[in-house]
Amino acid sequence: MIGPSGSGKSTLFKLLAGLYPEYGGTISAGTVKLNNQEVSTLVPFERARHIALLFQNPTRQFAMRTVEEQMTFALENLQLTPQRIAELVAATLKQLGLESFRRRQLLELSGGEQQRIALATILAMGSDIILLDEPFANVDQAGRKTLLADLKAMQIQESKSIFITDHDLTGYRQLVDHLYEVNTDQKNIHEISRQRLDLTAAETPVQNRMNKVSIFGWHDLSFQAGSRTLLKPHSFKLPEGQVGLLSGANGAGKSTLFSALSHQLNYHGQVLYKNKKSEKMRIKKWARIVGVVFQNSTDQFIKLEAQDEIALSQQNSLQPYYWTERRITAAINQLNLAEVLNHVSYQLSGGQQKKLQVLSMLIMSQPILLFDEPLAGLDAVSLKNVMQLIKKTVTDLKISSLLISHQRVGVTEFVDYELKLADKSLTIEGEVKEHNGQA
Repeated sequence: MIGPSGSGKSTLFKLLAGLYPEYGGTISAGTVKLNNQEVSTLVPFERARHIALLFQNPTRQFAMRTVEEQMTFALENLQLTPQRIAELVAATLKQLGLESFRRRQLLELSGGEQQRIALATILAMGSDIILLDEPFANVDQAGRKTLLADLKAMQIQESKSIFITDHDLTGYRQLVDHLYEVNTDQKNIHEISRQRLDLTAAETPVQNRMNKVSIFGWHDLSFQAGSRTLLKPHSFKLPEGQVGLLSGANGAGKSTLFSALSHQLNYHGQVLYKNKKSEKMRIKKWARIVGVVFQNSTDQFIKLEAQDEIALSQQNSLQPYYWTERRITAAINQLNLAEVLNHVSYQLSGGQQKKLQVLSMLIMSQPILLFDEPLAGLDAVSLKNVMQLIKKTVTDLKISSLLISHQRVGVTEFVDYELKLADKSLTIEGEVKEHNGQA
């Protein structure tokens, strides 16, 4: 199922899963029935035997500490025997190539890894109908391809009905049987030709035109996650006024790098700002130099309503003469947020939350901005608008920025260079053409 951010795809899935109207919203007409019984009237464990829903944000489905504990807990709620639960956990992890994650702590996993575990939990439940809301938003391309193949095999071999919402249409052409679109003008859903999947745009190669000017970087930086070394000693200067893409597989350490640079994680080596060591700088002062757009939007929100979130950023902006009322209003309209300003931030769609989060951090305008998956859950138009806004702000204010994204189509054309984190090393991808730093 496709449709613009905020069109109601996630809401529809929650209705189909029986979560609404009990936990939000109202049904103005009609009913959702399973075997001639209203879904919302079924007791939760009985409902889950037939319908399983994967939330857009996987952490909202986690209640336990480790992967094994989480999967076991979910299956216990189906009132299965301990022996059957152990068999299902082992079989599902093996099927999805996740056996090594069995005893890993959920909070130590990357966003993409968490998404894969949440999906594994849903699949282990064995429901007849599976609803997946943006299941690959933070998953690398290799993982996405594998999971899609696994889902197709499950649909054919086990007669599952699988519904997926996704803004990235890559890889679906030979897999889907039906394609539906949400029409926001007519407020309805209709089936469209699968030929739409043939119109997926091609990826634009990264030009790698790096600026020589830099005020931020690191020297012999290395760090670990638990006992695992994620980066061996590495030195780099982040170009000023440019957007860099940080790529790499799930679990490679991209988000951990951001945590190190923002002083939220212990590391070895030095992080430098204006040729001075930052390690002795107070965290409050450092937060006004290095801003991080978190992977989970709701972790960033402070105020209840969207308009108050923007107003707070405006009050604390480091570039108040740039972020005038007129510019902020234009950005709000560009991101199609005008109609949700008085809505509760936590009740917005995933895509709307991302746009609000990115705008709030751009208004803050720290000289260093690190974007951790800022495009997850965005439709093509929203993605383009967000990237245009990021690019213009970074260029105008000479901000040094680095962006993590597994979505490449529609992104790489706005990127000035690419860093890849793999095998505990950071490398510059492609041929580098030096840029003189002029906007």
